[in-house]
Amino acid sequence: MIKLLDDLRLLESIAEAEPYFGALFYAAATPFIEDTEFMSIWVECDDEGRAHSAINVTSDSVSVCSDGSPLGAEMLFFITKLMEDGSIKNIDCDETCFPVLKSIFDFAEVENAVQLVLKNRIDMPKIENEIRTEGNIDDVSALMSAAFGEKTKSELELWYLRMKRCIFKGQTTMLTLYDDGRAVSTASIRGRTEKAGAITSVVTLPEYRHRGFASHLTALCSNMLIDEHREVWLVPANPDVRKMYEKLGFEYAKNYYCLHFNEKEEIK
Repeated sequence: MIKLLDDLRLLESIAEAEPYFGALFYAAATPFIEDTEFMSIWVECDDEGRAHSAINVTSDSVSVCSDGSPLGAEMLFFITKLMEDGSIKNIDCDETCFPVLKSIFDFAEVENAVQLVLKNRIDMPKIENEIRTEGNIDDVSALMSAAFGEKTKSELELWYLRMKRCIFKGQTTMLTLYDDGRAVSTASIRGRTEKAGAITSVVTLPEYRHRGFASHLTALCSNMLIDEHREVWLVPANPDVRKMYEKLGFEYAKNYYCLHFNEKEEIK
């Protein structure tokens, strides 16, 4: 059975198997668990009501993960229906879900990214720049827009609502580094499960790169999670960024797949 998430406990076994996806799914679900108008998480449950796979649906992408079980026929059909109007351009998935998704859809491009994990604190020298623990959400929005493009008004409003609620409920921690009063670098603990946390949105303005700002903010976020007795998980944006994280002590854990297509896909 496919249903809209109505109980965070349904994500527990999935998060145990996929800590990075699990943390992001918790962050997406927690703000709206009692406000399902904006809920974006769907789960596939067995006859006993146990969820063994889940998807997070946004305006143009779908994230798919499972507890290690193969995706069921009903979930595959559900994903197919989501893709029919051509608005979905990307599917992100874990190692378990990748083979079946790749066998069903003819994607234009498949990226094999990686998930990295950190289990120990990072020692970093102090820097003089001001760092705000929750920063200014408008400053972070501007940084994200510079890195990833402008959001539509509706997407921005939903992003504001999600971030504010996640920060209030302890799911998200946002760090912002300033230079002469200007926000120039940011990193976030995007989501937390009982045993893990995911770091995302590590962004530095181009003219301020190669000064160690991203490394420093990543270290601060990582140490917060370590102090909370959580593993630290993240997905590097590219091989060069991966090298930076590995210098901090992150290690390869498992694969992460990004499946891209440009036009409406047909089922084989």
